[in-house]
Amino acid sequence: MNNFSKIQKMILTATLFMLAGINSFAAGADPVAAPSTAISSDTLMRYVLGGVIILLVVIVAVLSNAIRIAGGSFQQKLKNERDSAKKILSLTLLLSLTSSSLFAQTATDQAATGNSFGNWDVYLFVGVVILLFIVILVLVRTLFVLMGIKKTAKVNADGTQAKVRTWFQKFNETVPIEDEDSLDMSHNYDGIRELDNKVPSWWNWAFIAGVVFAIVYLYRMFISETLPNQFQELAQANEVAATEKLAWLKKGANNVDENNVKMLGAAEIADGAALYAKNCVACHGDKGQGGVGPNLTDDYWIHKGSIKDVFYTIKYGWAEKGMKSWKEDFSPVQIAQLASFVKTLHGTNPPGAKDKQGELFTEEAATVTADSTKQAAAGAVDSAVIKK
Repeated sequence: MNNFSKIQKMILTATLFMLAGINSFAAGADPVAAPSTAISSDTLMRYVLGGVIILLVVIVAVLSNAIRIAGGSFQQKLKNERDSAKKILSLTLLLSLTSSSLFAQTATDQAATGNSFGNWDVYLFVGVVILLFIVILVLVRTLFVLMGIKKTAKVNADGTQAKVRTWFQKFNETVPIEDEDSLDMSHNYDGIRELDNKVPSWWNWAFIAGVVFAIVYLYRMFISETLPNQFQELAQANEVAATEKLAWLKKGANNVDENNVKMLGAAEIADGAALYAKNCVACHGDKGQGGVGPNLTDDYWIHKGSIKDVFYTIKYGWAEKGMKSWKEDFSPVQIAQLASFVKTLHGTNPPGAKDKQGELFTEEAATVTADSTKQAAAGAVDSAVIKK
């Protein structure tokens, strides 16, 4: 025991405190909530981190003791370092006690709070581990400096000390600049000397690999034709672009509204028919002949009958007329599909159709009205420009 330093004794004390904290956690668990002996992954992680902290603290203690022995004439400096080490160890002890109190939380409390404290203590443990690693690196460096550990110098055959080659020189197989005279080829061109530098092995292997790759590429491209040519690559790229465009259009289709909706194709109209059969038959009949709601097959519409008007009616509804808003039930795409299907019912003249309601509506009249509105708006803009 005489060989143990004060720091080592402190470490042992801190370890005992940490073990006592863990034991208190085991003893203080709620017996009602303790039938299950399985350890959760978070608890196991905390145990592992606690063990790592203990190990690193012991390493710090051993290194501190080694520095104390190797210091000799650096006693005052080492004293300051030991004081810093004591502060770090005190902080570690405090953290260990805090973590033990966290471990002592009963299972009932954890179930009630839903693990409200989260994993911040795990992050704290990780921070302590990183801090101890930094302390160990500093102590190891200090120990190397005090002990004078250096690389063994090599000696040439003539007794002179050889230059120590750097990793860069070894990797590129070059010689130090001081030894360039040994590479001189006695070719002097206007003050520029030619040196017999060796090509690095890695460069030679890279060149050979490039040649092998070129041979394989040429064989596959022009002989076996197992690689696509430029035209085939273009076709493949166009297919990928078309797929991505279709996905983008499907995603952007939900941007449709009553201002830009248009008649859709047969596939979308079929989807609209399915929606109609599930949601609209009760009021408008299975063939659009009407019931509680108006007839959708004749030329008379209560709120006009263009594709945009039908879209608007489905989307926003007319509560005073008994038509609910469907914008919360259907997406804009589905509303467009449904409106397109409703437009296809015009002129089908199903049996038992309801009497006409609303005003006469024709697509031609609606087109003329829209064009006249545009012309009036354009004329107003032109007259405003003239006045200016």
